[in-house]
Amino acid sequence: MRTLIRHRPSPAMVVACLALLVALTGTSVAAVSALAPNSVGTAQIRASAVTGAKIRANAVTAAKIKNRNVTGAKIARNAVTGSLVLNGSLTRDDFASASLPAGPAGPAGPAGPAGPAGPAGTIGPITVRQASAVVPGGVAENGAYDTVTVGVNCNANEKAISAGTGWSDDAADRELWTQRITPVITNNAVTGYRGTGGNDSGNTSTFTLYVLCYVG
Repeated sequence: MRTLIRHRPSPAMVVACLALLVALTGTSVAAVSALAPNSVGTAQIRASAVTGAKIRANAVTAAKIKNRNVTGAKIARNAVTGSLVLNGSLTRDDFASASLPAGPAGPAGPAGPAGPAGPAGTIGPITVRQASAVVPGGVAENGAYDTVTVGVNCNANEKAISAGTGWSDDAADRELWTQRITPVITNNAVTGYRGTGGNDSGNTSTFTLYVLCYVG
C-alpha cells in the first residue's frame, strides 16, 4: 500500500499564485472599463447622473442645444450680461413696454393734403346803413375837384362786412368819382367805413356811402 506524502507549497509558489491572481483581476477590470463606441445611450444613463461638474468646460455648444429648449427658467439670474449679447441682435420687441427711453424728436414731416372743405357758415340778417353829403361841382372839368368825406358806423352789436358808394347824378358825362373807402376798426373788428367823393361836373350832386352791417 502506497503512502501519500503531503507537501506544503513553497514560498515561491505562493508569491507566483498571488501575482497570477492580481494579473487576472486587472485584465478583468480593464476588459469591463473598455466600452464599445456609441454603446452608452440615454437609456444607459441614470437620471440626474450627469451633473455640471461632470461636463467639460465649453463642451456644450449652441449646436448641441435643441432649438427653444433653453427657457428663462433655465438661465441663472444675471447670467446673461451685455458682453454675452450679440450686437444688433435685440429689437424693440425684445424689451418690455416703456422700458426704453424716448429718443430726440425727429424733424417735422411734410404737410399733409388739405382736408375737405367744411360746411358753409351762416350770416345773420344784413342791414344796409348809409350816410350822404352834398358835393358842389365848381367849374366843370377844370381839374379842381370839390370833395367831401362821410362815415357810417354799424350798431354796437353789429360788424361791418363791406361798403360801396353812389351819386345822385348818374349822367355818363359827369366828372364824379369815389376817391377812397377805408374801414373803421374798433377792438380789432371792422365796425364801419369812411368814404370820400369828388365832384368836378359843374353841378351839385349828392355823394352817398353804403355799409353792410350784420350781427355776428
